[in-house]
Amino acid sequence: MSFKFGTAINCIDGRAQEPVIDFMKHKYGIDGVDMVTFPGVDGVMSSGISDAIVLIRNAVSISIEKHGSRIIAVIGHFDCAGNPGNREHHYANIGKAVQQVSSWKFDAEIVGLYVNDKRQIEEVT
Repeated sequence: MSFKFGTAINCIDGRAQEPVIDFMKHKYGIDGVDMVTFPGVDGVMSSGISDAIVLIRNAVSISIEKHGSRIIAVIGHFDCAGNPGNREHHYANIGKAVQQVSSWKFDAEIVGLYVNDKRQIEEVT
C-alpha cells in the first residue's frame, strides 16, 4: 500500500494546520498533506500579481508531480494576521484563489476551505 498525498496551500498560522490536515485525511482518504504555506495566502493568491504565486505554484508542482497528490486545497482562516478580514472577505479570496490554482491545469481536484473561529472546516464553493 502506497502513501497517498494531498496538497494544502495554507497560511503559516499554526491554528490552521491541524484542522486542515485532519479534515483532508478523512474527507479524501489520504495519508498525509504536503503543506505549502505563506502568510495570508488566500489574499496573496487572489491578488494574482505576487511573485509569491510563482513560488507557491512551484511547491504545489512538486507535490503533484513527485508525490502524486490529486487534491489541492486552498485555505483561508479566521483572525488571519496576514490577510485581515471577516468570513465573507476570506470566502471571496478563497474563491479567486481556487480559480488561480485551476488555471495551472494540474491533474488534481481543487477545493476551497475556511477554518472558522472554532477551528472547524467550512467548504467554500
